[in-house]
Amino acid sequence: MKLPYVIDNQTHILAGILKDLLSEHTGRSLDVATAYFTVGGFGLIQEGLAALGNFRLLLGAEPTTGEQLGLRPDATVIRGLVRRDLEQLAFDEKTLRLVEDLIAYLQRESVQVRLHDKGFLHAKCWLFYSDRPGQQMLFDRFRPILAIVGSSNFTIPGLTSNRELNLAHKVLLDTTEVEDRDAAYSVSWLSDVKPSERITIANRQLLKSEVGARAIIDLENWYERQWTDGVDFKQELISLLDASKFGAKEYTPYQVYMKALYEYFRDDLGGEAPTSTRSAVNLAEFQEDAVKKARRILSRYDGVMIADSVGLGKTWIGKKLLEDFAYHMRQKALVVCPASLRDMWERELAEASISATVLSQEELGREEFEPCLWGDADIVVIDESHNFRNPNSNRYGKMESLLGSNGGKGRDAGRKKVILLTATPINNDLFDLYNQFCLITRGDRSYFASSGIGDLYRYFLKARRDSRAGDGVFALFNLLEELVIRRTRPFIRMAYPTASFRKREPDGTWAEQPVRFPDRKLKTVYYILEAAYAGIYDEVVSGIESLKLAPYNLEDYKKAGVEVDKFEAGREEALVGIFKSRYLKRFESSIEAFRISVRRALAFLKTFESYILDGRLMKSTDFHKITGFLSSEDEEDDATPSSLADEIDANEEARAFLETLGTVDAATYNLRKLHEAVQHDVEVLSDIWQRVKDIKHDKDAKLARLKDLLSKDLKGQKVLIFSYYKDTARYLYRHLGHPENPQAVAFCKKLGGINVRRMDSGADAKERLRIIEGFAPKANGKTDWAGTEKEIDVLISTDVLSEGQNLQDCGYLVNYDLHWNPTRMVQRAGRIDRIGRRTGNLGLTAQWDPLRSGEGRRQGNLFLFPGAPVRWGKNTFLEILRLERPANYRQPLHCGESDCVSERHAQNS
Repeated sequence: MKLPYVIDNQTHILAGILKDLLSEHTGRSLDVATAYFTVGGFGLIQEGLAALGNFRLLLGAEPTTGEQLGLRPDATVIRGLVRRDLEQLAFDEKTLRLVEDLIAYLQRESVQVRLHDKGFLHAKCWLFYSDRPGQQMLFDRFRPILAIVGSSNFTIPGLTSNRELNLAHKVLLDTTEVEDRDAAYSVSWLSDVKPSERITIANRQLLKSEVGARAIIDLENWYERQWTDGVDFKQELISLLDASKFGAKEYTPYQVYMKALYEYFRDDLGGEAPTSTRSAVNLAEFQEDAVKKARRILSRYDGVMIADSVGLGKTWIGKKLLEDFAYHMRQKALVVCPASLRDMWERELAEASISATVLSQEELGREEFEPCLWGDADIVVIDESHNFRNPNSNRYGKMESLLGSNGGKGRDAGRKKVILLTATPINNDLFDLYNQFCLITRGDRSYFASSGIGDLYRYFLKARRDSRAGDGVFALFNLLEELVIRRTRPFIRMAYPTASFRKREPDGTWAEQPVRFPDRKLKTVYYILEAAYAGIYDEVVSGIESLKLAPYNLEDYKKAGVEVDKFEAGREEALVGIFKSRYLKRFESSIEAFRISVRRALAFLKTFESYILDGRLMKSTDFHKITGFLSSEDEEDDATPSSLADEIDANEEARAFLETLGTVDAATYNLRKLHEAVQHDVEVLSDIWQRVKDIKHDKDAKLARLKDLLSKDLKGQKVLIFSYYKDTARYLYRHLGHPENPQAVAFCKKLGGINVRRMDSGADAKERLRIIEGFAPKANGKTDWAGTEKEIDVLISTDVLSEGQNLQDCGYLVNYDLHWNPTRMVQRAGRIDRIGRRTGNLGLTAQWDPLRSGEGRRQGNLFLFPGAPVRWGKNTFLEILRLERPANYRQPLHCGESDCVSERHAQNS
């Protein structure tokens, strides 16, 4: 055959040329050197190789990444490449037979394989051997007669499709190649001497062949040197093939299981390539691992949820991701967070020189907010994303509009990326999680089809059914593994026992600090409920349970024959139950909060009846708006509350608002029955009012027990006291630390002149920041405040302080009452149990509902301290999938070592 000088897989395909050469080379020898060898490459020329009398294969390796250039070669690279090739091959009969044929071929004595392990072998060549042309071959090997040298590896792409460059050399040219006018012309101008006319074609053939012969001789010498330096690799190559899915090697069930785990978590186990870009965000190792995984998830789905337990640094993970996009890639970034965290985010981003706009979630909920102003953001971080669990809220709708603006793309024309940060993704129902995921999917129910989830909505419906049936522990496992990063304290302790992070010291230097989690111990403190509420507990509970609450249940008072809206009737019935629970909840919180509720309820019921008789329907929300136009109520007034109808009629603004309210048709409702129901509630609440109006703070045993605790066990400690109700928080502050209350001043002086402050929704952002910095000066960069009059010793707060704040200077937390939603209990504990905490002990206290003692007396199980929050289950992300509220929810639970108030329990409210 006529062999071309240049083989590039375009004009000439190397695989085809090799097949032709091997078909004429039966029983002879072939030497091959290649940096990469694959089963597919063998299959292309299998028939010709099988007909050889002798075959030598020299394997090497070449750099697979830029980081390997200039480094000492790794002899394991070729092994990894062979394994990877085998793993990527489809498991079918054709491939299985091909691997079996290769193993059988390698087992021949005439086949040798060596590995060049002295350095990266980049060379690729094919050396064909034969005896003298025209004679019978007498020996296994004689002289090389043909060589192909170039860039083609022994792979399918290298032999067929890659744009390669290979040159061919021959010992003896074909007679048709001797007369080459183009070549003769190209050298004629180099010399005045002309070729002799006496040179015959046969002589010219030999003379020109000497050039190719010299190249082949040198190539043979080169190959022999490399072969001598190599190590035998034949059996190892056979073992690699036999150990693959195509081989005959048997594996134990354990090995199969470990292989399955490895394949499933391959992306998580693989490290990222090192980067030379600077970073102003210092993270602990487990946070860095979260960032790496988040990057992979973002690259695939353009969204990710970071759901680590409270206090593990989700903000810093989000900050690092923002550095990727907003700083290094110069993309437009937006952070949406609760208003209480806005200053913190702005401060942290400025410190890292990250350009991003920070908006509050409350700002998004305003009617005048224009989402299109930020519609070209490339990356959107939503902190405390569980606040976007309700798709019917204004803030959710505005967020949907913002993410959908600009065609759903950012300023760089790529799809907007969404990062969700929350420690409590599920508050009430699995669909809390679904609604947050929809901010990533933009309502596309087939968004995760590539992961086997054809319809996301139906997937969640099934998961909810399975969960309620008790079979839903793994209902969402596949989706959570795809989109969510979730680690807990027990996991961090186990997987990262030596975790540390860099922390800036007061002098401005950086120091390595180990990640520590505080030790917790449990202690229960009791108080006598009858002493607190003067023996009226049973009367209050039975009275509340008997309330009709007619203004909230109007469908039940329609006349016979009038159509009843069953859906509305069901909603109103549930609302009545909620209001009854609310009364009892405020009764549990404090006598002051309950007293205010009773007073307001009486005033509303009497005012409601005054206007319903005139055909004017007033809702409780309308009543509270109208009272805003009136002079402030004197909450300390002991007079029995009365109707505000006269005051409303006398106030121009209140009367104008009243005119906008809806009217009722007297023919629709049974007004006599409605009047009787309202009168019943007025009588019950009036009786309760008379019993509670005179209970002052000095008769409040619950408050007295708190004072006793602060005076003894918690004396000298920094204490954070949480209450669900603003009325309770203000009541506590009034009697623990208000500067205008002489008894409170004396109490503070008795404890060494402690500084007590209060925080609730009434504080503006600047005042809130000053209080936070004063209470935890070390954690918030105000170390010079520590030990001065600016430092706060006891802080009383509502849950405006339960999200995202760094209060780890504090050693003890008291839950004076329980939040409606146990996830808030998780977030409360997370304010003081956070990374960067220097002390080794932590006190978390909680109050539980009253229980009947063995003697028939009612008592409250008030404080758990210094303590551990409640733990149910294994404390993993899967635990949040158990949604059914247990029957004993209203009772104290067994406590153990955990990182939050039962994370599973926390999702069930």
